Amino acid sequence: MEEKKKTNIIALTDFSEYGNSAVQYAASLSKVFQSTLTIITHFSFSYHSKPTADVPMPEHLKNAIELYMNSDDVVWDTAHYDLRRLMAISESANSIMFVLGVARKKKSSFFNRKNAIRFIKSSRLPVMTVGKKLPTADIWENVMMPIDIDRQSKEKALWAGYFHRFGGATVHVLHTVFKDEFLKLKLADNIAFTEKLYNNLEIKYQLHEIKPTIDDMDAYSLRFAPQINASLTVIMMTKYYTLIDLIIGTKEKQIIANKEEIPVLCINERDDLYVLCT
Repeated sequence: MEEKKKTNIIALTDFSEYGNSAVQYAASLSKVFQSTLTIITHFSFSYHSKPTADVPMPEHLKNAIELYMNSDDVVWDTAHYDLRRLMAISESANSIMFVLGVARKKKSSFFNRKNAIRFIKSSRLPVMTVGKKLPTADIWENVMMPIDIDRQSKEKALWAGYFHRFGGATVHVLHTVFKDEFLKLKLADNIAFTEKLYNNLEIKYQLHEIKPTIDDMDAYSLRFAPQINASLTVIMMTKYYTLIDLIIGTKEKQIIANKEEIPVLCINERDDLYVLCT
């Protein structure tokens, strides 16, 4: 019987505090998902043919990674990548996720909010965004999945559930309430779908009803996180931009570089989205 190929997680660093944090979060995720880790040190949206310097891995990163995984499972890649080349290598390496450190201020990291959203929207893999606060030992014990009246993606529920299936996390399903009967029915359908899926897959979860009505459950999840010691929220990216989105930015623009520095797993609504086979 052919041995199943190990999955891989890709972290992108620019050697800033945010980039270093992305590497450490990716290492902790590699432990949870029993994956290898690839660290990309040179990325831009346009291709540069000039060779890049073969920069050695800093000792503090080596020491941090060794807390989570064997160094034999880590690739330190100093080649230059643009989007096309990076997406191609992610496919060949059986990658399941990208990890980015995203800064609110433009010059603090290559991945400010604008660059991060551009990257995420181009990816068929989920992309986790983190701040500069480093992961703790119990980082993946509680994760959040906000749901609302919009059509809920099966992939979003699956990805939140993977943190239980691989790491034993409790998935906290957050939803608000509505007085309007039509909205109540749509929400009830989404809750029923999630409960059926998690019961069938034996995912440990808790439902949290939030009152009074909350307009943006994704943003609210960041404020709710301390109540359940949650360390991750899972969101769907905006698929179709409205005029308001183009003027003031999409709702995820604030969420992915949140002041609380809570990691956010961003998932695109697309037909070729990567889903783990387990």
